[in-house]
This record gives sequence, C-alpha cells and structure tokens, in this order.
Amino acid sequence: MSDPPDPNEVFPQSDLQNFEAVRPGGDLPINLIVKQLSASTNTSPIKLARDYTALALGPGRISFSDYLKLRLFDKAFYGANDRNQVVGRRRNFALVKAANYRIDWMGLFANKIALSSYLDAYGFKTIPTLAVYAAGLSSKSARVLASVEELRSFFEADDNYPLFCKPVEGYQSLGSISLKSYRSNEKTLETFDGRLIAVDRFIAEISAHYQDGYLFQPLLVPHAMIRRLCGDRLATMRIVTISTESGPKVFRVCWKIPAGINVADNYWRHDNLLATIDPATWLVTQVVSGTGLDLRYHTHHPDTGEQLVGIQVPNGAVAAELALNAARLMRDMPLIGWDVASLDAGPIIVEANEKPDLFLNQLADGCGVLDREFLDFLKLQKGRAAARTRAIKLEARQV
Repeated sequence: MSDPPDPNEVFPQSDLQNFEAVRPGGDLPINLIVKQLSASTNTSPIKLARDYTALALGPGRISFSDYLKLRLFDKAFYGANDRNQVVGRRRNFALVKAANYRIDWMGLFANKIALSSYLDAYGFKTIPTLAVYAAGLSSKSARVLASVEELRSFFEADDNYPLFCKPVEGYQSLGSISLKSYRSNEKTLETFDGRLIAVDRFIAEISAHYQDGYLFQPLLVPHAMIRRLCGDRLATMRIVTISTESGPKVFRVCWKIPAGINVADNYWRHDNLLATIDPATWLVTQVVSGTGLDLRYHTHHPDTGEQLVGIQVPNGAVAAELALNAARLMRDMPLIGWDVASLDAGPIIVEANEKPDLFLNQLADGCGVLDREFLDFLKLQKGRAAARTRAIKLEARQV
C-alpha cells in the first residue's frame, strides 16, 4: 500500500482548486457598504446606523453582515412582517443549540454514511453509497477504498460514472464535485462543466483536505420537470421540521435551484436561485438570486428560459410527508433542515441538517423565524431539556 501523494510536492498548493474546500469570502469595507446602502435606500448613514443598532440589540442579535445580506435595511422587502423576528447567524446557532439539546445525537448527523445507513435501515429513500475512501483502513468491504491504488482503480472503472463525490463529514457542499467520465488515454477525470482533472491531482486534493473519509455516490437523475427547468442537476427542497406536543410539523420550506456552472444547489454558490414556496399549494411565488444589495428577482430560469414563478414544485406534498415521517424517527433531534430532491420515482432524502441555517428560509419568505409558533416550540424544548437533566441527576444519585 503506497502513501497518498503529497499535494505540496506533486502540485503547487495554489493549483489545488478543483473543488472548494472553503467558502469564498471578501466583503467590501464597511464604510463603502454604508455609502451604497445610503444611496440605495435614500437614507442617511445616521438613520441606517440607528436602524441597525435597534436590530442588533433585539432578539435576533443581528450582525452588520446579517443586516446587509438579509436585506434588513429594506423595510419594503419585509412588508408587514416584523424585522425583529429575523435572527442572525449567531442567534441561529444559539437557537439550534437550545432546541437540539440531545448532543448525543449530533455524531449521527455529522457523518453522512452513518445518517444515510440509519435512515435506510428504516426504509427511507436515500442516495446509495458506491464507495468510500478511507486511507489505511484494513476493512475487507468491497466498498472501502483503503489505498491510493484502490482509489485509482475505482476512478478507472467506467461503470462507476456519473459520480457525485463529497466528504464523509462536510457541509454546504464544500469539497464536492460531480464527475462525468474517466478518460483512460489521458488519465483524466471529466467534470460536467467540461474540465479535465488528472487522476493523481484529484487524489492529492482528497488526501490533502479529507483524510477522515471521502464518499462516492451515483449522480442521480432529477425529475423530468426539474431537468426541463434547470438541466440535469438536483434542485432540493429545504424543509424545516419542528417537534410539537402532537408530533413533528413542517415549519418552513423553500426551494434551492442550481444555475450557471453550478452542479450543487447551495445558495452561497454564485448564480444559484432561491424560490419562495406556498406550502398550501406548493406553487412558486417568488424567485431571487444573491443577497443584500446584489439581490435580484427572477421569473424565469436564467439558463433555460423556463418559467419559474407560478409553477408547482414536483412531488412537493409527498416530499413534506417524507420529511415528517423521517422527523418522527429522529424525534430526539426536534429541529431539522431536510434537503429533499424530487426524482421521477418520487422524493428522496439527500441530507438532514441538525444545525439548519435559517438564513435561507428567512430570505425566501421575507419573514423572520421568531414567530409565536417557533417561540412555543423553543419553550417546549426548554422544558424537555430541563426534565431530561433532572432525570439524569436522579439516576446518578441512585447509582
């Protein structure tokens, strides 16, 4: 068994750019942003500062980045909805921590293989695993690629394509890539956007960034309507479920639509779209791209020209029922963001997020999450957490 190639020796580190290991950053200086906001809203910087300060000190704990990206400077965007109900990323994290107090369940959600296997064992449709790269693991499983040679052989097998590749422990599609085919004469991998990557280069990148495991899955074919709208790529519904006294309930839903060169539908990727959904009818009522001052409205898909606003999301109601049934199974994780894709055969669970980013739903709906329903949910979870703590302490005293 040979060691994985050292990427710093095989290829310059600056050339390791075949997938994003980290999200791109780089906001403008705050003084320039304030000038742009002032000009856009015809509001003085002082009034903007007062408006931001009020929200920053409010229940949503809004940072200036939240204020900008969630377009909180634009009161018309939120209409009659109370902007004080909007939560920033810091408050989002605190809410998730309070709701999902069963930290013993976190490990299951963090590992994509563990979660998929658990759901699959209970009959839920998930994306199957073709193989997993785990360097040095002495397992006899045919699906475990424990060496560079085994990984290279996997890439060279034509039957494995098309492929979707991602880290075993990852988030927001960082480190993911879709592969169309292997070109044996050139020893290169072909991506769906036409790039050619040397196999050794790709192995070097995986070894550099994802020593804890890298996962290979079949690239699924989306529902025929999705293919017509945005091409041959999954567009997942983000369905947020919460636990109530009477069982799980769908709290918010939106639809992530890939566009441009993107195969993954994550909204942080430039050009991707976010659709507002009426959960009663599953009709698309609004579509946007970008955030803050860069937010743009769309009625049609920019790549295909197909109408988006007014269409009905395929399998929407069935997808919601799938998420609710899965939430019943995951009853000890009362706040989950489900990513559900629609195929011709029906919906399938792509991922389940134990730390759902409520940014998406707030931006899609132009409405904060701190409404009465969610506050009642938090109160219920606080009571359940306290009861569990008392039970654990009582058990400890009886030992």
